[in-house]
Amino acid sequence: MLFKIESALLQLRQTKPLVLCLTNYVTMDFMANCLLSLGAAPIMSHDIRELEELMQISHAVTINIGTLNANFVEHSKVVIRFAKQSGKSIIFDPVGAGASRLRTLTARELMTSSDIIRGNASEIIALLADTQETLGVESTHQVSDAMHSASCLATQHKCTVIVSGERDFITDGKRERVLRFGSPLMPFITGMGCALTAVIAAFRAVVPDSFEAGSIATGYYGLCGMLAARKSDRPGSFRTAFIDELYQCNFDEMRKIYAE
Repeated sequence: MLFKIESALLQLRQTKPLVLCLTNYVTMDFMANCLLSLGAAPIMSHDIRELEELMQISHAVTINIGTLNANFVEHSKVVIRFAKQSGKSIIFDPVGAGASRLRTLTARELMTSSDIIRGNASEIIALLADTQETLGVESTHQVSDAMHSASCLATQHKCTVIVSGERDFITDGKRERVLRFGSPLMPFITGMGCALTAVIAAFRAVVPDSFEAGSIATGYYGLCGMLAARKSDRPGSFRTAFIDELYQCNFDEMRKIYAE
């Protein structure tokens, strides 16, 4: 898999795909910096009047409902319509699904048009089952608890579903992959999941298979987390070290991780 990651990252940096991010205000800065360090180009928008033009030049779009409001939902529906017309991939992040009825129902509506859905275990479970077993945007479930829900969602909506957590589970309903990379420090950084969704969108712009794009992106992201943890044992400095790792793509050290 590491060879696939190297190949896709080289293509990404040569292409420099533009990722349109309809996302929350809390994690926007971190998402943009992760995309730039990766080699992609981020653009954020909150004005409906420019969305058609931006979709024309974007290679993929990510929709993240972290700071949900009526205008955001309207903008998301407009982007989905333009994405369908232009054949652009939609990567959806159902932030906080299960925390409120509005959030859950909105997530269920928007996910139906997505090529890839990425969430934590509680969010993925909430997309199928009425549950409030969540702490806002924090997961109260283990990844293993959400595997069946992820497979059902992938099959029903013909998409790829990624459950991220202490290990990551990727499925398109037919294929499955479990990745065991990452660091225990990652949950202490606001926006780690949001940024992963954006990184998945960037890789999907150059890898046409959603399952493979999701696996490659998630694998690289987790490996960078492991390398960053070797340089920092505190959340603040880990955040900086992680962005550095996305940028420098230290495949020699990644090969050592694979060999362990």
